[in-house]
Amino acid sequence: MIYTGIDALDGLLEGGVQDGSQVLFAIEPEADGQHFMITMLHTAVVAGKKTLVVAPFTRKDAYLVEVAAQSRYHLDCYKDLIWYIDMTEVETITESHPDPEGRKQVWIDRIQNLVNQEKIEVIFVYLDLLSDQFGFDGAVSIFQTKQFDHPVTVIFEYFNLFGTEMLDTLIDETPFNLVVTLHAGSGIVSFFNFFSIHTVSWLSLPSRSLPYVATEGHIIPYIPKIVVTGPPDTGKSTFVRNVSEAGMSVDRLGLLGTPTTVALDIGHMASKGFDINIYGTPGQERFDPIIPQLARNAMGVILMVDVTRPDLMPRARELKGIVEGNTVVPIIVVANKADLTYSVTEEMIRSELQIRDDTPVFFISAIERKQCRDVINSMVDQITKFSF
Repeated sequence: MIYTGIDALDGLLEGGVQDGSQVLFAIEPEADGQHFMITMLHTAVVAGKKTLVVAPFTRKDAYLVEVAAQSRYHLDCYKDLIWYIDMTEVETITESHPDPEGRKQVWIDRIQNLVNQEKIEVIFVYLDLLSDQFGFDGAVSIFQTKQFDHPVTVIFEYFNLFGTEMLDTLIDETPFNLVVTLHAGSGIVSFFNFFSIHTVSWLSLPSRSLPYVATEGHIIPYIPKIVVTGPPDTGKSTFVRNVSEAGMSVDRLGLLGTPTTVALDIGHMASKGFDINIYGTPGQERFDPIIPQLARNAMGVILMVDVTRPDLMPRARELKGIVEGNTVVPIIVVANKADLTYSVTEEMIRSELQIRDDTPVFFISAIERKQCRDVINSMVDQITKFSF
């Protein structure tokens, strides 16, 4: 197993990349996606994997400096584990063999001999210049794993300048075990980069897209918004506060002298490798016009009900209709105040809210931090299984 080094992605892949796989990271223009390859390379050598880096666009020393500048990974510390084919060797091969077919065979022999002799376990290939010389499928064929005498995982990085349809054609002609595309400027949340998993040969997974941010050279998968909504006084603010590592709330005293949210609760936390923002909406009817805006770009909705107040179920159903009218995302129902004497049952919740049979319903006490975190962990599972 080879880890990508990105916890959330490894989780989606149920541990990482199987040995002997061929992986393609396809980067669209303006996407900040180069760090996927660098992160996976660093993770491999830290794990003691013998690796080969094929970087035709630069020289080894310049490559090491650039990686350190972008990611703070100092690959020169692992010189006994990394072999390089850089611009210098590429130029020598090109000048010595002007015929493309002869040059391709030189490449095949060079890769095969180096990998078999040094027992290389993982190859990282920057594909663009080789693709210019030999075509996409021709460049990939240089690294076919059947030529090696032991399992070898090959990771390709390719700048896709030609759009999704062209990439689909290339993938159809040259199958990969895993294809991850990296995008910017559109998708679930327009102002974030996002990655899409298109192909996983060892798992049955739907195609899905998830945002990420690149911070100091590190990839952090990101859930920019989970919305918590429900009638007044159902415990939304307490829930957001107890799942959050940092947050704020805008409250004032209600008619009964208890705090009630007049704007929104904002929280931030990490779960299963994702950075997550959580927004709690006000429950009063006069705020209904702003809820669609608050729910915009949400990747999940948590609907809270008070199990001691069956009279509030119609209001909960109204709020469910408002958020569902704005977007189609996973939903979880949280039945709060289950530590008190209550009369609202799960059957009543499902009937009154008209939710699907597979919609999770959690009976919790929002004052219990672990119970709240379990809800968010479940929501992350829902989001990562959902086809956005």
